Amino acid sequence: MKNSIKLFSAMLLITVLFVGMASGQSLEERIQTMAAKNAEFYVNPLATAFGSGMNSGWFHSAKPHKLLGFDFGARAMAVTFPDEQKTFKVDLSDLTFSETFNLAGTDYNISLNPNDIYLDRTAPTFLGDKEVVDVSPRSQNEIEQMITGQLQDQGIPDLILNHTDTQDMISEFAEAFPVFSLSGIGLKALPLVVPQAAVGLSLPMLPIKAEIVFRGVPEIELSEELGSFQFFGGGVKLALDPFIPIPMFPVNIAVGAYTQKMALGSVFEANNTLLTLMAGKDLSLLLFGVGVYGAVGMESSNIEINYEYMNDEDVNDPLNGTAIKFDLKGENKFRTTIGGRIRLAVFNISADYTMGADNVLTAGVGISIR
Repeated sequence: MKNSIKLFSAMLLITVLFVGMASGQSLEERIQTMAAKNAEFYVNPLATAFGSGMNSGWFHSAKPHKLLGFDFGARAMAVTFPDEQKTFKVDLSDLTFSETFNLAGTDYNISLNPNDIYLDRTAPTFLGDKEVVDVSPRSQNEIEQMITGQLQDQGIPDLILNHTDTQDMISEFAEAFPVFSLSGIGLKALPLVVPQAAVGLSLPMLPIKAEIVFRGVPEIELSEELGSFQFFGGGVKLALDPFIPIPMFPVNIAVGAYTQKMALGSVFEANNTLLTLMAGKDLSLLLFGVGVYGAVGMESSNIEINYEYMNDEDVNDPLNGTAIKFDLKGENKFRTTIGGRIRLAVFNISADYTMGADNVLTAGVGISIR
C-alpha cells in the first residue's frame, strides 16, 4: 500500500515539476547556480501554471451532496500557458566586470557593462523549451576592442598598449566572461493529477445544504535527494438557491471556498486558494444522470523557494553555500469555468474548461452517490 501511495504521489506532481524530462535535473539543481533575481524569473511562470491547475477540479456540480452522500475519485488537469511564460530576460545587473591593469607603474581601471557584453539575454523559463539555450558574451575580439578603447580613453601610450604583456592581460580578461546555459521542461501543457473525496452535510428540513471536500496524500519520504512530500487541501460548498424565496427555483447556485498546500522537502512549498460562485443544473433518471455547470471565481497562488547557491565553475565564489529564499506570487486572479458531467449508476465522469491566467482542461472520474 505504501509503495502504491508513493508511486501515485510521484505521478501526481514530482515527475513533472521537479524532474527535467531530458536531463533528469531537479528543480533545486536547475536554479542552484542562479542568483535570486534570475531564479525568480525562471520559476515564476510555474507559480501561475501550478496555481491554475491545483485550483481546478474542486467541483463537478453546483448541487451539494445530500446528507452522507459522497464521491471519491481522481481529477486530472492539463494546464496550457502562453508563449510569454516560456522565456525571460536574464538579469545580469548584479554582476561586476571590472579589472585594474597596473602597467608601467600606472593603474588603468576597466569596467564593462554586462548589458553591453551579453546582447541576447533571452532564455527559457522552467516551462520553456527543453533545448539548452546559451546566453553568451560577445566574441573575444569584440570584448578586447572594448577593453582597448577604455585604455585608450585613459591615455595609455601606444608603446605600452601594444606590449606583449598588455595584450596578454587584455586577452585573459576578455576570455573570463562566462556562458549561462538554461533549459526548461519542454512540455506543451503541465499535467497534474489529484485524488479527491467529498461528503454531504446537508441537513433535512433545513435550508442549509453543503458539502466538504478533501484532497491530498499522506506525508511520505520520496528519496534522499527530494526529501519528504506532503500534499493536502480542503474546502466547502454551500448551496445558495434554498435561500432564494422563489418556489422550485430551476437552477442550482452555490458558493465555494477551497485551499491547499503542497511541500517538497525544504525546497518547494506551494499554497493555493479559490473562492468561486457556481451555477448549474442536474437531471437524473434512475441509473443515468447528466449535468452542466459554470463558475466564476477569484484565485491566488504562492510558491516559496529555498535553496543554496552553488557556482561549480568557481569554487572560490564567496557566495557559494549562501541560502537563498524567496516567495513568488502567481498571476492568478480571476477564472471562468464551464463543464458537464455524466453519471452511469454510481460512476461519475466529468470534464470542464477554465479560462484564467492560464487555461486548464480538467477531467474527473470516480464513484458518486448523491
